[in-house]
Amino acid sequence: MISVADPVDRDVTAILSEAFRDDPVLRWIKNAPAFVPSFFEMILPAFIEKGLTYIDDERRGAAAWLGPQDQLKWLFTLPDLLRMTNLCGLGGMYRLWVSGSKTQKYQPREPHYYLFAIGALPRCQGQGVGSSLISYMLRRCDQEQMPAYLENSREANLAFYQGHGFQVQREIRFAGGAPPLWLMWREPQTLAP
Repeated sequence: MISVADPVDRDVTAILSEAFRDDPVLRWIKNAPAFVPSFFEMILPAFIEKGLTYIDDERRGAAAWLGPQDQLKWLFTLPDLLRMTNLCGLGGMYRLWVSGSKTQKYQPREPHYYLFAIGALPRCQGQGVGSSLISYMLRRCDQEQMPAYLENSREANLAFYQGHGFQVQREIRFAGGAPPLWLMWREPQTLAP
């Protein structure tokens, strides 16, 4: 079963932090163990408040989405920014800004559902948790005849997303030494009568 994440539930942050602990793009921004949990602690509230962040009932995986009517607004407080600056340094903060601004630049302008992050705890990967989570929202996309979009930071995950109907639209890099990021789009599927 899949449930909507409760804004005070810390499990979504913990699950996604663990799932993304060795993410190439996040490691490029700042290669420090404390960065990934701090990043998700700062970012996820902007998604959870929209009501499209989901968690598997066994607390094995989570996914954070935005709807077609939602614009991502980063809700950084001054303490968040100070904490992130202390953690990342100026170079890491610059890479964080570059990644955010380039990601926003390439986001499609037409209405769509945006998958910001999906992940399963490492011990639960390969058990269908991610497929269950992504399928939950893709059914809604299909019912509403609404496309979906995501940015994938791992080449190994391309087949997973392609298996759910996403196609690579473009490969980008935030800078010369940055890892690739695949921008992926999924047209809604026609539901059987």
